[in-house]
Amino acid sequence: MTAAVRVMLGGFGRVALVELGHGLVRHAHPHCHMLFKVGGADTNFIVDDVPIPLTDDSVVLVDAWRKHEFVYKPGQPPTQIIALYMDSDWLSSLSSDLGEFNPLHFFKSSSGHVSRATYRILMAIVDCLNGAAPSKAEIEHLLSHLVLSVLHQPSPGTGTAAQSGRLQLVDWRIRKAVKYLQHNSGDFETIEYMIADMGMSRANFFRQFKACTGMSPGLFQNVVRLEQAIRLTIDTQDSLSAAASSLGFSDPAHFSRFFRNHTAVSPRLYRQGASDWLSR
Repeated sequence: MTAAVRVMLGGFGRVALVELGHGLVRHAHPHCHMLFKVGGADTNFIVDDVPIPLTDDSVVLVDAWRKHEFVYKPGQPPTQIIALYMDSDWLSSLSSDLGEFNPLHFFKSSSGHVSRATYRILMAIVDCLNGAAPSKAEIEHLLSHLVLSVLHQPSPGTGTAAQSGRLQLVDWRIRKAVKYLQHNSGDFETIEYMIADMGMSRANFFRQFKACTGMSPGLFQNVVRLEQAIRLTIDTQDSLSAAASSLGFSDPAHFSRFFRNHTAVSPRLYRQGASDWLSR
């Protein structure tokens, strides 16, 4: 398995095969997602400050907007993972028999069990990412079986879902700020005027923002910028320099470091991985 990323897109969301040979900064995603080990060393992800094992037998489960990171220890062998970021409508339809869908409180635990049947499905998906060419419908069928095989397994009881780190937008001012950031690529330059209009001091805004969202405004900004960066990298043919500029990065090198620290690979490799799939 090479270190280059492989990315597939579809109605399910996106799935990526990457190698973790360095740390990933604390971040979040607006999607529920699953992290599977498919090669290399056993390791852990940190979810809400709790180490969650990532092994042949365990999958890391992360609700939407939940903080997580990967701490790489120097000398540690790399780990190959499958990261599945699930579209909310797709996951809601898929899991309709599990009750009301809430992406902020979907998983009952941060860790799930990988059965032998689950592992076989996972390896079939790896084969698809590494060059097999089934139809998109067949791939979505595999992914749906993968997800359901995890959801229908009993929880190993590790990393019980906590209430911290979840969006609880009870303050209308913070709801307004979140909506603004989501529609303006995380732009914090003009939000200063919004803070003043809302009659809040900067310190009070930052304190209330963290209380409502579970993350600092800077971390939330990075969540929004990351999703925009992935969209610009995959969905457009704009130069990476143009993408960097549109997201407010001072230079392409800064943008590339940001992208790599959140996804494990550079935007160039991520684009190539998606392009290989889209060109099939």
